[in-house]
Amino acid sequence: MAQGIIKIVAPQMQNGIHRTWQNKFTGKANFGFNIVFEDGTTGSCGSEKMVYPLTVGTLVTYDVTQMANGSNNITKVKKVEPVENGNNGKSVYNDPNTVKRISFSMCQTIARQHFTNAGIPPRTIEDVNTLAGVYHQWVTTNVQDNDPHLRDVISRRYYALQLAVECIPFSGLGIIKKEQVIESAETFLRPLNGIGHAAQV
Repeated sequence: MAQGIIKIVAPQMQNGIHRTWQNKFTGKANFGFNIVFEDGTTGSCGSEKMVYPLTVGTLVTYDVTQMANGSNNITKVKKVEPVENGNNGKSVYNDPNTVKRISFSMCQTIARQHFTNAGIPPRTIEDVNTLAGVYHQWVTTNVQDNDPHLRDVISRRYYALQLAVECIPFSGLGIIKKEQVIESAETFLRPLNGIGHAAQV
């Protein structure tokens, strides 16, 4: 992941029209932009907004991938938020790697609890990690690293999983397999997503 200050950002135009495409992950329309950083790095990037949401002079982190034609594809552009805790000017609250590490650790605990509540002891420790991986994939799927609500969205998901696993002893609910745990977690999330302006999960 690179860091830089936006020097120029301009719409990509094709035949006088702002270039757009459908995002294969979200299904939403994306608008193309050419972006230049103060260190000379240039490339193309996309946004769901017609006007690029970050202004010239903004310090950001981003990923850069060189395409077959030699141009750069700039992704995961995220504003660096200053904090008062002296953490090099970067907040770790919504840092994708930190959030995902916490999430996987929670999923390990949830997986262990699943084995305990289902009365089916794991054969090896890796069995716990494998189940944790399944749950972590569900927790993090379709969530963009630059989502300003990343930590909140992910934490709601693993807490819903935890609640579903805690309901395994209620035999009448029929929650035994991991697929049933995930289905139950999705059910628990529905009323949460209807409160206020909660992000869609």
